[in-house]
Amino acid sequence: MSLLKQLLLSVSIAIAGILLGTLAFSIEAARSYLTEQLQSQSENAASSLALSLSQPGNQDPVTQELLMAALFDTGQFAGIRLVAPDEQVLFERERKPLEMQARAPEWFRHMLPLPQPQAERAISDGWRQVGNLSVMVDNRFAMDALWSSSIRMTGLILVAGGAWALFVGLLLRWFRRVLHEEIEAQVLRIGTSQSDVADVGESRVAELTSVSHAIQHTHVRVQQAAQAQTQRIEHLELETNSDPVTQLPNRKYFVNELQKLLLSGPQAQGHVLMVRQRDLQTMNTSYSRHEVDEWLKSVWQQVQQLLADNAQVQAQLARLNGSDFVVLLPGGLGPEGMHMVQQLRKLLQSQNLALGAGQWTRWAFALTAFIGTDTVGDVLSRLDRGLMQAESAGHGDVEYAEATRQPGHMVAGERNWQQLLSMALQTPQALQIAVQPQTSTSLVGTDVRHEASLELHEPDGRVLGGAFFLPAAVRLGMSADYDLQALSLGLQWLGQHPGETLVVRVSVPSLEQDDLVPLVRKLLQSPPAQALGAGLEQLVLELDAHALEVNPARVAELCDETALAHVGVGLRRLDQSPKALWHLPSLPLRYVKLGGYFAEQSLSNPGVRHLLEAMISTAQDQGVRVYITDAVAPEAAAWLRIKGASLPVQSQG
Repeated sequence: MSLLKQLLLSVSIAIAGILLGTLAFSIEAARSYLTEQLQSQSENAASSLALSLSQPGNQDPVTQELLMAALFDTGQFAGIRLVAPDEQVLFERERKPLEMQARAPEWFRHMLPLPQPQAERAISDGWRQVGNLSVMVDNRFAMDALWSSSIRMTGLILVAGGAWALFVGLLLRWFRRVLHEEIEAQVLRIGTSQSDVADVGESRVAELTSVSHAIQHTHVRVQQAAQAQTQRIEHLELETNSDPVTQLPNRKYFVNELQKLLLSGPQAQGHVLMVRQRDLQTMNTSYSRHEVDEWLKSVWQQVQQLLADNAQVQAQLARLNGSDFVVLLPGGLGPEGMHMVQQLRKLLQSQNLALGAGQWTRWAFALTAFIGTDTVGDVLSRLDRGLMQAESAGHGDVEYAEATRQPGHMVAGERNWQQLLSMALQTPQALQIAVQPQTSTSLVGTDVRHEASLELHEPDGRVLGGAFFLPAAVRLGMSADYDLQALSLGLQWLGQHPGETLVVRVSVPSLEQDDLVPLVRKLLQSPPAQALGAGLEQLVLELDAHALEVNPARVAELCDETALAHVGVGLRRLDQSPKALWHLPSLPLRYVKLGGYFAEQSLSNPGVRHLLEAMISTAQDQGVRVYITDAVAPEAAAWLRIKGASLPVQSQG
């Protein structure tokens, strides 16, 4: 039991004793007083009646009986008796027990009995004694008065006790509140931020003022010690979780941050962009280690500044290993976020270093979305797959690694994409094509083809590349609309550039739509297409080789339509879909593309070498050109040229 409760309990016991003693003394005093009153009343009544009966005029027995009966009938007496000197009863009146019932309960009468005093007086006639008078007072009224007085006193004592109990309860409550506000709350705030502590000032309880000030001073000292400890811990964490070269967080930090996002709930969403410097090993042979480290530090400082300038898009940078970097983008990544990713890609490509012999450093980019049901392993696996595709393609665009989603699942920022993409299809000049010339050389000569990619021009003047908005169009089921728009714009470009070859890509999701081939046929038969005449032969539709694995019938149907219009068909990423090799002899293709990474592996892997030879020979047997999409080592380049493949002429960016 607390000290305060012990103190109040002892005081309460003392007060209870005082109240009970007061009640007992009061009742006893009232009882004594009533006893004296009853004795006095009996003696006075006996004296008065004896005096009356002794008068000479009242010596008649009838008169005496009338006087005694009148006194008895007042109801104040329990009995009156007149006895002659010879012990003969001359008069007697006595109340029966049933006539003497009082309001006071029986237990009260037994516990606090009142006497029934009896007074005796002699009655004489002159010098002759007439008899002996006895008067007994009835104590009923006194007992009732004592009972009523006791009830009132007890009620008063109970009210006083209840008031004291209420006072004690309020006092305890007030004291607890004072202790909580001035002692407990301040103690609990020890170790929290300094902003949570207000000036204590004077306490409402004088005895607690010094304690409150002591607690406040203790809080300040603990806060200072905690701040110093926190700074030390942050410094150690920075050393543990940072890359020593770029000062970016390392892989451990990134995995922990991604894990926290994935565990934050089913509604967790976001994206991760992975960037790989493909030529870091070559750079270390061309430059000193210090120069490469300084270059990396400078590049990623610029990236950090870019992210800081795009404060509306949350992002966290990290370095996974020597050549891999990641950007964690929690929350929605709508068009605004994609603009930032596009700027980041342009910034990195603008910082390329020359490696000699016309070669420049290259970057590979992969982007994927994650939700709360994903795991860290799922996300990193998709990014690795996306980087492999980006390295194989060699185009330097961002590869979007799509994950399998549950039906009806809404990807972060998808509502914004829906609005933007729908409006772009309805707005003239919102969609345009960017044409990039691609020069390839082989033993038989050099050829130039122009590859078209869609661009989305927003109302505020910003431009978004196809690699950044077409994945959203695929998710929304709008890929065919955009591929057809690219084809329409390509026809216009061919009309303005006669004699040039233009490549327009058609995505695999578009091929899965049943109305794509009829719409392509309608477009190739439209007046703008027919106006090109023989120039329509310069148009090439490029398909992903994966389409031959998932929907070979639709690819064959499209090839038949393009052949009727004298439009060519190309195939990219054949090395990533080797099963498509079985369908090559049945398709009228202009060319196939193989990745540079795949070609380089042929030097050290006999299995890859045989597969590459089979692809090249199968294509050449059909009169199909073979393009290598990315730069390769000089030994691999010489071997590929002998085999008849065309290699790209590289330039910075």
